[in-house]
Amino acid sequence: MIKDRELFESTINYIFNNKDLLEQALCHKSYHKEHPSLPHNEKLEFLGDAVVDLVISDLLMKKFVDDKEGSLSRKRASIVNEDRLCYLGRLKKIEDFILIGERDKKTNLRENPRIIASALEAIVGAIYKDAGFETAYRWIEDHFSPLLDQAFDSHDFESDYKTRFQEWVQEHHKLTPRYHIVSQTGPDHEKIFEIEVYVGQELWALGFGSSKKAAAQNAAQKALEKTIV
Repeated sequence: MIKDRELFESTINYIFNNKDLLEQALCHKSYHKEHPSLPHNEKLEFLGDAVVDLVISDLLMKKFVDDKEGSLSRKRASIVNEDRLCYLGRLKKIEDFILIGERDKKTNLRENPRIIASALEAIVGAIYKDAGFETAYRWIEDHFSPLLDQAFDSHDFESDYKTRFQEWVQEHHKLTPRYHIVSQTGPDHEKIFEIEVYVGQELWALGFGSSKKAAAQNAAQKALEKTIV
């Protein structure tokens, strides 16, 4: 059982009619293994992922009426990804309420960004099951709108290779690219950074730049070139 259910419902600003759905949404499979009577949250996560994609797509089309499909897809990928979902989950202190098996508590599994992002999507799926699409739509709109308002004011998505590569990877591999600093050389005023980008365990490209950001963009640009058939 999750601790202080009423506090959590107050935090996410939604009161469940079916409390079992809330319990399931916060149940990691490690907890399910120890308490088989409580289903884990992976099916609700699957459902919530689809609902979030649909609602964000609709909100983007309303906000950016002149954008073409490619631009809308890049914007959606910059919002619906592990980093942003984890950020929103942490704002709601979701990690404090996720049900984790006793054997995994020592590994700080609750702090894993993927676990937090997955739990947030499962909560969306649970709200959809509990009250229908319109309620889920309003909930997503309330919680994601600040990101839509802030994310695109001065952002050039055509030259943002990291966003474009992340969009491609999430569509084709259901993963988030990882960037690893290999080295930094040179004096402080002329540093050169070397960064690798991975998809899963596979190294996709090596980038260089005068800053970490520039090197990561260079790596993503090279990785994107490999996706062109």
